[in-house]
Amino acid sequence: MTRYFVPCAGLALLATLGCASGKPAAINTAPPVTVTPVTQRVITTGGGQLNINTVSVNSGMTVQILAPIDSAWPALQSVYRELGIPATTLVDASHLIANETFKTRRRIGKLPMQRILNCGELQGMPNAETYDIMMSISSYYVKHPKAGYNLITRIDATGKSPNYSREASVNCSSQGELEQLISEMVKKKTGS
Repeated sequence: MTRYFVPCAGLALLATLGCASGKPAAINTAPPVTVTPVTQRVITTGGGQLNINTVSVNSGMTVQILAPIDSAWPALQSVYRELGIPATTLVDASHLIANETFKTRRRIGKLPMQRILNCGELQGMPNAETYDIMMSISSYYVKHPKAGYNLITRIDATGKSPNYSREASVNCSSQGELEQLISEMVKKKTGS
């Protein structure tokens, strides 16, 4: 029995090596999709409490840019500077610009925070207007299959009341306005 096992094991090894590709795997430097657990708390009329657990998935906003990467990449970097978003990550090889720890309040550029993020509201006023915001924002290009490049911008953020330091941060969802503004500014700069 052992005589048959050795040749079979050897054939299996050769078959496995024969199927292996000689090319190294490509490294994906694109930011991953963010999946955030979210608990919705509902107070019933009888005073009871109901927790609904869901997840929020953020894969970003994609906009096609009809320009060569040689003009689109510098344009994106310029847009970040104009909006006052300092780049903490800049990867030329994958055309990625990001700031993973961007602290801001009230607005980015001329855009009010309540149009950028939804952090809930208190007494009819959007929390995004008054909260201290901690944001991770990233933009990068991926070749579009037909023409130009896809500009993908993703925002993950939390907000916290500056008045109550013990209060926990809340997850803030993007309204899509900042992502749209970034893509419009890039399109204008590149003429696409």
